[in-house]
Amino acid sequence: MREDGTLRVLRAMALAALTALGIYLCWKLAAPFLNAITWAFTLTLVCAPLRKWLFARMPRLPATALIMALVLVVIAVPLTFALRQLLQESLKAQLWLRNSMQTEGWRSAIAANRWLGPLWNWADRQLDLGQLAQQIAAAIARWIAPAVAHSVSVISQTGAALLAFFFFLRDEETILAGVGRMLPLSPAETGRLFARVSTAVRTAVYGRVFIGFVQGFLGGVIFAIVGLPAPVFWGAIMSFLSMLPFLGSFVVWIPADVYLLLSGHWISALIVLVWGVAVINPVDNVLYPILVGARIGMHPLVLFVAFVGGLIAFGPTGLILGPCIIAFTAGLAEIWQERQAAASAGGGA
Repeated sequence: MREDGTLRVLRAMALAALTALGIYLCWKLAAPFLNAITWAFTLTLVCAPLRKWLFARMPRLPATALIMALVLVVIAVPLTFALRQLLQESLKAQLWLRNSMQTEGWRSAIAANRWLGPLWNWADRQLDLGQLAQQIAAAIARWIAPAVAHSVSVISQTGAALLAFFFFLRDEETILAGVGRMLPLSPAETGRLFARVSTAVRTAVYGRVFIGFVQGFLGGVIFAIVGLPAPVFWGAIMSFLSMLPFLGSFVVWIPADVYLLLSGHWISALIVLVWGVAVINPVDNVLYPILVGARIGMHPLVLFVAFVGGLIAFGPTGLILGPCIIAFTAGLAEIWQERQAAASAGGGA
């Protein structure tokens, strides 16, 4: 009997070890596609109401193709145009900045200013600002080439995301049922857990879109006030960039501020700088946690950890995975509390 019990324990341990090994290997296989899978999952949740409406009125496959086409038109086309335009303007700005550094006319303009001239002359003697500015221009040029090369990786990840998005749309019920069977939870608990994660993802996305529109509007307003060209267009660009991880409206308004400064428009440059630092930037840092945290039911500090920690741990995908992981863990904690409360009530009876 003792030998049979020992054998069962050994077999259970071997099965647990094989299961852990299988999970680890599956993670290694899926890790290169984590970004693509995460964004495909996010798009699926965002499109869930449209999916439900279309699937009730037409066959599954045409409805899936129609949703993907709408997503490409509404999101991919404007985003591609915005990034292409931004890259072209970046190349032009880099060339203009290099020419300005070589002619050094900007140094004469600054030195002639009665307020900045003395300060500039002192700083130039201490730091050789002309040489420093040329080094900055060269660094910008070196940064642009890797950014263009990285676009190849982005294209491959986009293709994988579209493929995953197609299968998530078409087979959502089958996938959720399969995941639910692997979880040691009741159907009701699984449904509540999935609903909590879905709410966290949708709120994070909708909050990011709203904040992007607010920052783009504020950026367009200040561009119009100081007389910069095409304020509506650049406001739209700032809106798109504010929705993207590791980017933001500062990618537009900081170069615009530098342009105003080197062109001799000191007051306008100061206005843009103060507006960007004191008005545009705090919108993301202050308003976003309040909006999203209230909807998800998370404390702002927990939400800060979710977003910033997610970015550090997973990169841009952490904007979605961070709140997802926190919501999933909080849901599991609630399930444990309910089970313990039920067990205590049953024991007391």
